[in-house]
This record gives sequence, structure tokens and C-alpha cells, in this order.
Amino acid sequence: MIPNRFVFVWDDVFFPYTAYLAIKAVASRACPDEIRLLRVSALDGVENFERLRRELPCFNPVLIDLPGWLEESRLSCGKELLAANEFLKQRNYYGSVSDILRALYLFLHGGIYLDTDTLALRPFHPLLNRGGFVAEEHILVDSKAYKRNSHWRYFRTAPLTLLRDVCSKVSFGVWLFQMAAPLYTRAIHNATMGFRAGHPLLADVLVRIAERYRDRPKRYPLLGPDTLQDLVAEKRYGDVDVLPPRCFSPLGPSMTYQYFHQRNPRAIDRLYRRL
Repeated sequence: MIPNRFVFVWDDVFFPYTAYLAIKAVASRACPDEIRLLRVSALDGVENFERLRRELPCFNPVLIDLPGWLEESRLSCGKELLAANEFLKQRNYYGSVSDILRALYLFLHGGIYLDTDTLALRPFHPLLNRGGFVAEEHILVDSKAYKRNSHWRYFRTAPLTLLRDVCSKVSFGVWLFQMAAPLYTRAIHNATMGFRAGHPLLADVLVRIAERYRDRPKRYPLLGPDTLQDLVAEKRYGDVDVLPPRCFSPLGPSMTYQYFHQRNPRAIDRLYRRL
């Protein structure tokens, strides 16, 4: 089973209100046993971080210790992942550093990982009896399309990008995007995922990251969503459920503009009811 433990990663020296809000939402809506934030020591004294310490008894900050975690994991690719961490940090690819940290920590301890720009709306208990789960969202180009390396894909993605931008701004955009969603590609992401400790998919993710991290400058999602998409497509993990976009990403990338730029609570409530 997946522990009722939520994991966030924040490898930086500031802590925005959106990250505070994401963790507060989990505490108030998801009924967690524990919330762990993988973080750096420089967060001590930062206001939004200290507010979580004061307000949430279930909040447990954990200092990032990649060398120690790799030693504990006994993975054969430990040295390569340490090199990957240095390679990525030198190029300011901190999102990809987080791809390593989230997969490794879930492999060691299990739990549910969430990005710090997510908002939990209800408990996750129905998902905890699985070995693992990942979720899909509507995107422009998945790993399979990227590897085909066809320039024709831009004739399709350019108008879809424009359509999504329009949907994110206009008052009827949620309805319009839901109508247009089948035009986009449904693909797995790693912004929301849950696993029992020691799950083989996570071990394979880390091995794959160690093999391909030098190609990260070519494509932003390479080490995160692309790696999960490639491995799940091989269909070797019978206890991992792939959840449709309506579960965690009903609006898709950039569409959250609809929420964060609405100042009227009634308008936000109407948006929620449309999902």
C-alpha cells in the first residue's frame, strides 16, 4: 500500500506563497498522516516556510541529503546520479534536480508526491491501496512524438498553443478547453504520483535518468514526464494505475490562469463546478 504521506520538494532559498498554499491545501483537504518537505537549510527563518511550521502539526521538513539517500537506496547508478545532480545544477535545471529527488525519496519511503503549484481538493484515500499511480494531462508533444523528430508536428502544435492561451484568458475558456481537449495529446506527467516504498518503476526511473541526463539540454521534460511515459509504455508494472486528466489535471498547463486571476469567489466556484 501507499503510505498516507505527502512529499514536496523545494530546493531553493526562498519560499513563495503558492508553495505555502499547496501544502496548506493538502493539510486541510487530503487528511494526511504526515507532510514532508524536502528542503535546503537556507529556508530556516523564511516567513512562508516558518508559517507552515507554526500552523501544521503534521508538517515535517527534511533536509535534502542526496548522497546519503543514494547510499541507503543501494542503487547501482548512485555515482551517475550524483554526477547528474552536479550537471543539472551547473545549468540551473532545478526542475530536473527535483525529478531525481522525488523519485529517490518515494523509492526509499513511499508516499504521494505533489508539485508545489498543485491544489488538493479532496482526500486521496481511495488511491492508497494501489502499488502506485501516475496521472495524465493534455499536452502538446509527448515523448513518443518528440522522438519521431518530425517538423510537421509544429503545424499542429502552433494553433493548439494559441487556442490554449485564448482559453486561459476568456470567460468561457474552461468550457472551450473541455470541448477542444481531445485535440491534445494525453500523456503521463510526474507532478502528481504515488508509490509504495521500493517500487520497481521508481528504480527504473532513476536508472534511466542516470543514462540520459546529458541529453537534458535538448528537451525540458526529458528526465521527468518523458522517462515515466517511456517506462509505463513498456507495460511491465501491473500494479500501477494510470489516471485520466480529469483526476488531477482537468484544465492542463497554463489553464490555471483561470483560477489565479479570478478575484470573485463566486466566479471561482462556478469554474470548479464546470470541471
